[in-house]
Amino acid sequence: MEMDPLEVFEVEMPGEDYGAEKYREIILDILQDLGLIRSIGRLYVYVDIKAPYFAVLGMIRGKQPPLKVSDVGDLVQADGGYQITVEDEEHMANLIRALWDAYGRDKVEQPERNVLVVLSDKSPEDLVVADLETEFRRDLMDALVRIAPEGFRNRRNEMGKESFFFLAAEETIKPEMVAEAKEKLGGMRDA
Repeated sequence: MEMDPLEVFEVEMPGEDYGAEKYREIILDILQDLGLIRSIGRLYVYVDIKAPYFAVLGMIRGKQPPLKVSDVGDLVQADGGYQITVEDEEHMANLIRALWDAYGRDKVEQPERNVLVVLSDKSPEDLVVADLETEFRRDLMDALVRIAPEGFRNRRNEMGKESFFFLAAEETIKPEMVAEAKEKLGGMRDA
C-alpha cells in the first residue's frame, strides 16, 4: 500500500503559530529539494524557543532497494557484449564506476554520451550501481542539519531501521533535554 508523501506532518512551536507555519514550509522545501519526501511517512517537529532546542521524530517508509544496472538503463545484447542506454543520467558516474570495477576499464566503452558498451559474455543486468539506503540516510542527515536553526551547533541523532530522532540545541545536550524532547514528540505522535 503506497502512502501519500508525509501522511502526517506536524510542527509544534508553543506560542509561535506563525513561526511553526514558516518552519513547516522550510522543512517541506528542503525535503523536496533532496528528494526525501516520499521516503518519510510521518514527521513530528517540536521547537522549544525557551530552552532552546529543536527536535524531530520521523518514521521511515521501508528499506530502499539497491539500484541495479537494469534499473538505470535499457540493456540489450550487442556484438561482443551488452549495450546499456541510459535515459536519466543521474547515476551515470556510479554506473561507469561499477562497470569498471566489475569488468575493467578496457572492457567498458562509451560511444555516445548516454550509451555504454560492456565487452563481456556475462550480463551486467544485476550489477549494483548504487546503495540507495545509504544515500537516503546520508541525505536525511544532511536535511536535518539544514533544517536545524542557525546557531544550534550541538546535535544528537539516533537512526533506526524504521525511525529517526534528531535533536539540536544551543547549549550542551543533556539527558534531561533528550528525555523531554522525546516526551513532547511522543505526545504529538500519540495525539
